[in-house]
Amino acid sequence: MRAPHIVAWETTRACNLACVHCRASAMPEPPPGELTTSQGTALLDDLAASGVRLVILSGGEALVRGDILELAAHGTRLGLRMTLATNGTLVTADVARALRDAGLVRVSVSLDGVTRATHDGFRGVDGSFDAALAGIARLNEAGVAVQVNTTVAAANIGEMDRFPGFLETLGACAWHVFFLVPTGRGAAVEPARANGYRMMLEGFRKVAASSRIECKATCAPQYYRMLLEDTGAVPTKGCLAGTGFGFVSSTGVVQPCGFLQVACGDVRETPFSRIWATSPFLENLRDTSRLTGKCGSCGHADVCGGCRARAYEVFGDSMAADPICWFEEP
Repeated sequence: MRAPHIVAWETTRACNLACVHCRASAMPEPPPGELTTSQGTALLDDLAASGVRLVILSGGEALVRGDILELAAHGTRLGLRMTLATNGTLVTADVARALRDAGLVRVSVSLDGVTRATHDGFRGVDGSFDAALAGIARLNEAGVAVQVNTTVAAANIGEMDRFPGFLETLGACAWHVFFLVPTGRGAAVEPARANGYRMMLEGFRKVAASSRIECKATCAPQYYRMLLEDTGAVPTKGCLAGTGFGFVSSTGVVQPCGFLQVACGDVRETPFSRIWATSPFLENLRDTSRLTGKCGSCGHADVCGGCRARAYEVFGDSMAADPICWFEEP
Protein backbone atom coordinates (compact mmCIF):
# COMPACT_ATOMS: atom_id res chain seq x y z
CA MET A 1 0.00 0.00 0.00
CA ARG A 2 1.74 3.11 -1.25
CA ALA A 3 0.00 5.81 0.81
CA PRO A 4 -3.12 6.46 2.86
CA HIS A 5 -5.61 9.06 1.70
CA ILE A 6 -5.37 10.89 5.05
CA VAL A 7 -2.58 11.31 7.59
CA ALA A 8 -3.06 12.92 10.99
CA TRP A 9 0.11 14.37 12.50
CA GLU A 10 -0.03 14.97 16.22
CA THR A 11 2.19 18.04 16.03
CA THR A 12 2.45 18.31 19.83
CA ARG A 13 1.09 16.69 22.97
CA ALA A 14 1.03 20.01 24.78
CA CYS A 15 -2.40 21.47 25.44
CA ASN A 16 -3.96 24.34 27.36
CA LEU A 17 -6.96 22.22 28.44
CA ALA A 18 -7.25 19.03 30.49
CA CYS A 19 -9.86 16.95 28.67
CA VAL A 20 -11.07 13.88 30.56
CA HIS A 21 -11.26 11.84 27.35
CA CYS A 22 -7.94 12.89 25.80
CA ARG A 23 -6.45 10.15 23.63
CA ALA A 24 -3.01 11.74 23.95
CA SER A 25 -3.15 12.31 27.72
CA ALA A 26 -1.98 15.81 26.82
CA MET A 27 -0.26 18.00 29.42
CA PRO A 28 0.59 21.74 29.58
CA GLU A 29 4.17 21.16 28.45
CA PRO A 30 5.26 19.05 25.45
CA PRO A 31 7.23 15.87 26.07
CA PRO A 32 10.90 15.78 25.02
CA GLY A 33 11.76 14.72 21.51
CA GLU A 34 8.90 16.19 19.50
CA LEU A 35 9.63 16.61 15.79
CA THR A 36 11.48 19.81 14.95
CA THR A 37 10.41 22.19 12.20
CA SER A 38 12.88 20.70 9.73
CA GLN A 39 11.81 17.16 10.62
CA GLY A 40 8.18 18.23 10.21
CA THR A 41 8.74 19.75 6.78
CA ALA A 42 10.64 16.61 5.72
CA LEU A 43 7.66 14.54 6.85
CA LEU A 44 5.29 16.70 4.79
CA ASP A 45 7.63 16.42 1.78
CA ASP A 46 7.50 12.63 2.03
CA LEU A 47 3.72 12.55 2.47
CA ALA A 48 3.21 14.70 -0.62
CA ALA A 49 5.65 12.68 -2.72
CA SER A 50 4.04 9.37 -1.74
CA GLY A 51 0.52 10.42 -2.72
CA VAL A 52 -1.13 11.41 0.56
CA ARG A 53 -3.94 13.85 -0.22
CA LEU A 54 -5.03 15.34 3.10
CA VAL A 55 -3.08 16.12 6.29
CA ILE A 56 -4.63 16.90 9.68
CA LEU A 57 -2.41 18.95 11.98
CA SER A 58 -3.59 17.90 15.42
CA GLY A 59 -2.50 17.70 19.05
CA GLY A 60 -2.66 18.04 21.99
CA GLU A 61 -3.51 21.56 20.91
CA ALA A 62 -1.86 22.31 17.58
CA LEU A 63 -2.02 26.09 18.10
CA VAL A 64 0.40 26.01 21.02
CA ARG A 65 3.14 24.96 18.60
CA GLY A 66 5.01 28.09 17.53
CA ASP A 67 5.75 26.94 13.97
CA ILE A 68 2.29 25.56 13.15
CA LEU A 69 1.54 28.26 10.55
CA GLU A 70 4.89 27.65 8.86
CA LEU A 71 4.17 23.93 8.70
CA ALA A 72 0.66 24.49 7.37
CA ALA A 73 1.90 26.85 4.66
CA HIS A 74 4.64 24.41 3.67
CA GLY A 75 2.10 21.61 3.21
CA THR A 76 -0.12 23.91 1.16
CA ARG A 77 2.78 24.76 -1.16
CA LEU A 78 3.36 21.04 -1.68
CA GLY A 79 -0.22 20.64 -2.91
CA LEU A 80 -1.50 18.86 0.20
CA ARG A 81 -4.98 19.65 1.46
CA MET A 82 -4.05 20.99 4.88
CA THR A 83 -6.48 20.98 7.81
CA LEU A 84 -6.06 21.66 11.51
CA ALA A 85 -7.78 20.35 14.64
CA THR A 86 -8.12 22.67 17.63
CA ASN A 87 -10.14 23.12 20.79
CA GLY A 88 -10.86 26.65 19.54
CA THR A 89 -9.90 28.51 22.68
CA LEU A 90 -6.74 30.04 21.21
CA VAL A 91 -8.33 31.26 17.97
CA THR A 92 -8.09 35.05 18.04
CA ALA A 93 -9.09 37.15 15.03
CA ASP A 94 -5.41 37.38 14.02
CA VAL A 95 -4.94 33.62 14.35
CA ALA A 96 -8.04 32.94 12.26
CA ARG A 97 -6.77 35.16 9.44
CA ALA A 98 -3.31 33.60 9.64
CA LEU A 99 -4.80 30.11 9.36
CA ARG A 100 -6.69 31.24 6.26
CA ASP A 101 -3.56 32.77 4.75
CA ALA A 102 -1.60 29.54 5.41
CA GLY A 103 -4.01 27.81 3.04
CA LEU A 104 -5.90 25.61 5.47
CA VAL A 105 -8.96 24.23 3.70
CA ARG A 106 -10.80 23.43 6.94
CA VAL A 107 -10.36 23.80 10.69
CA SER A 108 -12.12 21.44 13.09
CA VAL A 109 -13.17 22.70 16.53
CA SER A 110 -14.12 20.26 19.28
CA LEU A 111 -17.50 20.66 20.98
CA ASP A 112 -18.61 17.88 23.28
CA GLY A 113 -21.90 19.38 24.40
CA VAL A 114 -24.45 21.98 23.44
CA THR A 115 -24.28 23.39 26.98
CA ARG A 116 -21.47 24.94 29.02
CA ALA A 117 -21.85 22.37 31.77
CA THR A 118 -21.40 19.36 29.49
CA HIS A 119 -18.59 20.75 27.34
CA ASP A 120 -16.63 22.31 30.19
CA GLY A 121 -17.02 19.08 32.15
CA PHE A 122 -15.36 17.17 29.33
CA ARG A 123 -12.68 19.78 28.77
CA GLY A 124 -11.68 20.24 32.40
CA VAL A 125 -11.55 24.06 32.22
CA ASP A 126 -14.40 26.45 32.99
CA GLY A 127 -15.06 28.87 30.14
CA SER A 128 -13.81 26.54 27.41
CA PHE A 129 -17.28 26.32 25.84
CA ASP A 130 -17.64 30.08 25.42
CA ALA A 131 -14.04 30.32 24.17
CA ALA A 132 -14.64 27.60 21.58
CA LEU A 133 -17.77 29.34 20.31
CA ALA A 134 -15.85 32.59 20.02
CA GLY A 135 -13.12 30.78 18.09
CA ILE A 136 -15.69 29.35 15.67
CA ALA A 137 -17.15 32.81 15.09
CA ARG A 138 -13.69 34.23 14.34
CA LEU A 139 -12.91 31.45 11.89
CA ASN A 140 -16.19 32.11 10.09
CA GLU A 141 -15.42 35.82 9.95
CA ALA A 142 -12.05 35.04 8.38
CA GLY A 143 -13.65 32.81 5.77
CA VAL A 144 -12.27 29.52 7.11
CA ALA A 145 -14.55 26.48 6.78
CA VAL A 146 -15.35 25.10 10.24
CA GLN A 147 -16.01 21.47 11.10
CA VAL A 148 -17.18 20.53 14.60
CA ASN A 149 -15.86 17.32 16.16
CA THR A 150 -17.78 15.68 19.00
CA THR A 151 -16.69 12.76 21.16
CA VAL A 152 -19.65 10.64 22.28
CA ALA A 153 -19.68 8.93 25.67
CA ALA A 154 -22.30 8.11 28.29
CA ALA A 155 -22.14 11.63 29.77
CA ASN A 156 -23.24 13.46 26.61
CA ILE A 157 -25.14 10.95 24.51
CA GLY A 158 -28.42 12.55 25.62
CA GLU A 159 -27.52 15.82 23.85
CA MET A 160 -26.69 14.35 20.47
CA ASP A 161 -30.03 15.05 18.79
CA ARG A 162 -29.65 18.74 19.65
CA PHE A 163 -26.33 19.14 17.87
CA PRO A 164 -27.25 19.53 14.17
CA GLY A 165 -29.56 22.51 14.65
CA PHE A 166 -27.16 24.10 17.11
CA LEU A 167 -24.22 23.74 14.73
CA GLU A 168 -26.15 25.30 11.89
CA THR A 169 -26.60 28.42 13.99
CA LEU A 170 -22.81 28.49 14.50
CA GLY A 171 -22.13 28.38 10.77
CA ALA A 172 -20.38 24.99 10.82
CA CYS A 173 -20.12 23.17 7.49
CA ALA A 174 -19.70 19.68 8.98
CA TRP A 175 -20.24 17.58 12.11
CA HIS A 176 -17.95 14.61 12.73
CA VAL A 177 -18.95 12.38 15.64
CA PHE A 178 -16.24 10.29 17.30
CA PHE A 179 -17.35 7.37 19.46
CA LEU A 180 -15.13 7.06 22.50
CA VAL A 181 -12.24 4.63 22.23
CA PRO A 182 -10.81 3.85 25.70
CA THR A 183 -7.26 5.12 25.20
CA GLY A 184 -5.21 7.66 27.15
CA ARG A 185 -7.32 9.45 29.75
CA GLY A 186 -10.38 8.20 27.87
CA ALA A 187 -9.85 4.78 29.46
CA ALA A 188 -11.38 6.18 32.66
CA VAL A 189 -14.47 7.63 30.92
CA GLU A 190 -17.65 5.59 30.73
CA PRO A 191 -18.35 4.86 27.05
CA ALA A 192 -21.75 4.59 25.43
CA ARG A 193 -23.07 1.06 25.95
CA ALA A 194 -23.79 -1.17 22.96
CA ASN A 195 -27.53 -0.48 23.04
CA GLY A 196 -27.03 3.27 23.42
CA TYR A 197 -24.37 3.15 20.71
CA ARG A 198 -26.79 1.44 18.36
CA MET A 199 -29.58 3.91 19.13
CA MET A 200 -27.21 6.82 18.57
CA LEU A 201 -26.11 5.49 15.18
CA GLU A 202 -29.69 4.91 14.12
CA GLY A 203 -30.55 8.47 15.15
CA PHE A 204 -27.40 9.81 13.51
CA ARG A 205 -28.34 8.12 10.23
CA LYS A 206 -31.66 9.96 10.18
CA VAL A 207 -29.99 13.26 11.05
CA ALA A 208 -27.34 12.81 8.36
CA ALA A 209 -29.97 12.10 5.72
CA SER A 210 -31.84 15.32 6.43
CA SER A 211 -29.10 17.65 7.64
CA ARG A 212 -27.98 20.64 5.60
CA ILE A 213 -24.40 20.14 6.82
CA GLU A 214 -22.02 17.24 6.27
CA CYS A 215 -22.38 14.56 8.97
CA LYS A 216 -19.85 11.76 9.47
CA ALA A 217 -19.53 9.00 12.05
CA THR A 218 -15.95 8.15 13.05
CA CYS A 219 -14.73 5.23 15.18
CA ALA A 220 -18.17 3.76 14.45
CA PRO A 221 -17.58 1.23 11.66
CA GLN A 222 -20.93 -0.46 12.24
CA TYR A 223 -22.56 2.70 10.90
CA TYR A 224 -21.28 1.85 7.44
CA ARG A 225 -22.83 -1.62 7.57
CA MET A 226 -26.09 0.08 8.51
CA LEU A 227 -25.74 2.40 5.50
CA LEU A 228 -25.04 -0.54 3.20
CA GLU A 229 -28.09 -2.43 4.40
CA ASP A 230 -30.23 0.70 4.13
CA THR A 231 -29.04 2.20 0.85
CA GLY A 232 -26.94 -0.47 -0.84
CA ALA A 233 -23.89 1.80 -0.93
CA VAL A 234 -21.26 3.22 1.43
CA PRO A 235 -18.99 6.26 0.96
CA THR A 236 -16.03 4.62 2.68
CA LYS A 237 -15.01 1.60 4.74
CA GLY A 238 -15.84 1.85 8.43
CA CYS A 239 -12.41 1.38 10.03
CA LEU A 240 -9.65 2.97 7.97
CA ALA A 241 -6.80 2.40 10.44
CA GLY A 242 -3.73 1.28 8.53
CA THR A 243 -5.45 1.46 5.13
CA GLY A 244 -6.93 4.84 4.17
CA PHE A 245 -5.76 6.58 7.33
CA GLY A 246 -2.38 6.86 9.04
CA PHE A 247 -1.07 8.64 12.11
CA VAL A 248 2.25 10.17 13.18
CA SER A 249 2.82 11.00 16.84
CA SER A 250 4.48 14.18 18.05
CA THR A 251 7.75 12.28 18.42
CA GLY A 252 7.55 10.74 14.95
CA VAL A 253 6.11 7.32 15.74
CA VAL A 254 3.87 5.90 12.99
CA GLN A 255 0.62 4.23 14.10
CA PRO A 256 -2.40 2.86 12.21
CA CYS A 257 -4.51 5.58 13.85
CA GLY A 258 -4.31 7.80 16.92
CA PHE A 259 -6.32 5.39 19.03
CA LEU A 260 -4.48 2.19 18.04
CA GLN A 261 -1.27 2.99 19.83
CA VAL A 262 1.07 0.40 18.34
CA ALA A 263 4.42 1.67 17.07
CA CYS A 264 5.06 0.68 13.44
CA GLY A 265 8.19 2.76 12.88
CA ASP A 266 9.81 6.15 13.47
CA VAL A 267 9.94 8.82 10.75
CA ARG A 268 13.18 10.17 12.20
CA GLU A 269 14.82 6.90 11.19
CA THR A 270 12.72 5.73 8.21
CA PRO A 271 10.45 7.74 5.89
CA PHE A 272 6.74 7.41 6.55
CA SER A 273 6.19 6.06 3.03
CA ARG A 274 8.58 3.15 3.60
CA ILE A 275 7.12 2.34 7.02
CA TRP A 276 3.63 2.39 5.53
CA ALA A 277 4.62 -0.04 2.79
CA THR A 278 6.67 -2.49 4.85
CA SER A 279 5.41 -2.60 8.46
CA PRO A 280 4.47 -6.21 9.41
CA PHE A 281 1.85 -4.94 11.85
CA LEU A 282 0.18 -2.81 9.17
CA GLU A 283 0.30 -5.65 6.66
CA ASN A 284 -1.43 -7.93 9.16
CA LEU A 285 -4.04 -5.29 10.00
CA ARG A 286 -4.99 -4.90 6.33
CA ASP A 287 -5.77 -8.61 5.91
CA THR A 288 -9.40 -8.95 6.99
CA SER A 289 -9.17 -12.75 6.67
CA ARG A 290 -7.12 -12.66 9.90
CA LEU A 291 -9.93 -11.14 11.96
CA THR A 292 -11.15 -13.38 14.80
CA GLY A 293 -14.30 -13.74 16.87
CA LYS A 294 -17.51 -12.56 15.33
CA CYS A 295 -15.62 -10.00 13.24
CA GLY A 296 -13.84 -12.94 11.63
CA SER A 297 -17.10 -14.67 10.72
CA CYS A 298 -18.90 -11.48 9.68
CA GLY A 299 -19.76 -11.08 6.03
CA HIS A 300 -19.28 -7.32 6.25
CA ALA A 301 -15.59 -7.23 7.20
CA ASP A 302 -14.68 -5.29 4.07
CA VAL A 303 -17.38 -2.69 4.76
CA CYS A 304 -17.24 -2.38 8.55
CA GLY A 305 -14.15 -4.19 9.81
CA GLY A 306 -14.89 -3.36 13.44
CA CYS A 307 -12.88 -0.83 15.43
CA ARG A 308 -9.39 -2.29 15.62
CA ALA A 309 -8.33 0.15 18.36
CA ARG A 310 -11.26 -0.73 20.58
CA ALA A 311 -10.52 -4.44 20.15
CA TYR A 312 -6.87 -3.85 21.01
CA GLU A 313 -7.63 -1.83 24.14
CA VAL A 314 -10.22 -4.26 25.47
CA PHE A 315 -8.74 -7.62 24.43
CA GLY A 316 -5.09 -6.79 23.73
CA ASP A 317 -5.56 -8.09 20.18
CA SER A 318 -6.03 -5.75 17.23
CA MET A 319 -7.68 -8.52 15.20
CA ALA A 320 -10.28 -9.49 17.82
CA ALA A 321 -13.98 -8.66 17.67
CA ASP A 322 -15.09 -5.09 18.25
CA PRO A 323 -16.53 -5.31 21.79
CA ILE A 324 -19.19 -2.65 21.25
CA CYS A 325 -20.76 -4.30 18.19
CA TRP A 326 -24.36 -5.43 18.66
CA PHE A 327 -24.72 -7.43 15.44
CA GLU A 328 -25.04 -11.19 15.84
CA GLU A 329 -23.64 -13.34 13.05
CA PRO A 330 -25.10 -16.76 12.20
